[in-house]
Amino acid sequence: MLRRLAYIENRRVLADSGEITTDVVVRDPITALWVEIRATNGASGNQANLLAQCVDAIELIDGSEVLYSLDGYEAFSRAVYKMQYIPYNLIAETEGLTQNLYVPILFGRWLGDEQMSFDPTKFSNPQVRFKWNLAAVRAVGNTGFVSGSGRLTVLADVMEGAPAPVAMLTAKQHYTFVTASSGTEYIDLPTDLVMRGLYIRCQQDGVGQFANITNVKVNCDQGKFVEFDMPRTDFLRWLTMYYPPYHYKHIFKLANGDTAHFIPKLDEQFVFQPETPDSVVNAANNGIGQATVSVVTAGVADTNKRNVWSLVHGWLPFGTAFLPFGDPDEPDTWFQPGNFKSVRLELTQGIAGADAAVVVEQARSY
Repeated sequence: MLRRLAYIENRRVLADSGEITTDVVVRDPITALWVEIRATNGASGNQANLLAQCVDAIELIDGSEVLYSLDGYEAFSRAVYKMQYIPYNLIAETEGLTQNLYVPILFGRWLGDEQMSFDPTKFSNPQVRFKWNLAAVRAVGNTGFVSGSGRLTVLADVMEGAPAPVAMLTAKQHYTFVTASSGTEYIDLPTDLVMRGLYIRCQQDGVGQFANITNVKVNCDQGKFVEFDMPRTDFLRWLTMYYPPYHYKHIFKLANGDTAHFIPKLDEQFVFQPETPDSVVNAANNGIGQATVSVVTAGVADTNKRNVWSLVHGWLPFGTAFLPFGDPDEPDTWFQPGNFKSVRLELTQGIAGADAAVVVEQARSY
């Protein structure tokens, strides 16, 4: 077998917002699509504005059939859980630098999985569809992204000479909601395909991430069988036994009293290194994915935004937890929802106002 990378898009110039669709003309099995969007920060910096926040959808479609559809938060988080590290991304708020969001869309259990990959010959017109808005957080310009600086690259990780795969993994945003202060959100899950796992995202600034959800339960046929039932604290501690903390470099633009927002949203750790030699940057670490900083230069609280490097590590990228069903690498252990007439995810809520989403990952046989 020969592995090679084939460009589907190569730094295609993007408008500041829009939607584009491009054909996938490769015919050999594809183990992953590597998707990158990049854009340049404005002349005054680009504080707390990441490209993951500006991607509405990355999709793989075949006519009306959707095989993969996630927003920037979800695509990044799924890639991190599958790779078990953060692929290199330039996360920088400083003026004039080019940020990027670089994520692999894996169609198998791992890169190079010959049993599970995307087989273009099984579809009539496979296409990649991309939706974005560089002004989603802040208007393009001096304090946002530079107008006209967006670029899109899509690479197919091709396996020439590989045997025909038997299945592919799909991932789709299944449900979104805003948490309430109490009660249970009932989410009916699909029962048509074998399910490898669920990605559950719950994020709210200033609140302990995932604190808005107090219990996670997967209930089949109204209590006949319970696939999973665990309070939030136990669920997250169990998750950290299987998935390590994730590390990345973040370049902030910070003045005294500003808030630094991190990608990991659970018990993150960080070290600040200011560019200005006589500056000192500190923050109380509350482990909730953000921190209000103290910036002191030459002994005086500094209202000028300074470049501050930081090494960050922690859990729950963008507030996303992964609930695997069985051994993630052993399909025979995955959840068979077709054995039941009803499969319902029940999320008990405790704090109002968090953005929440559920992504379903399934195995689609050819």
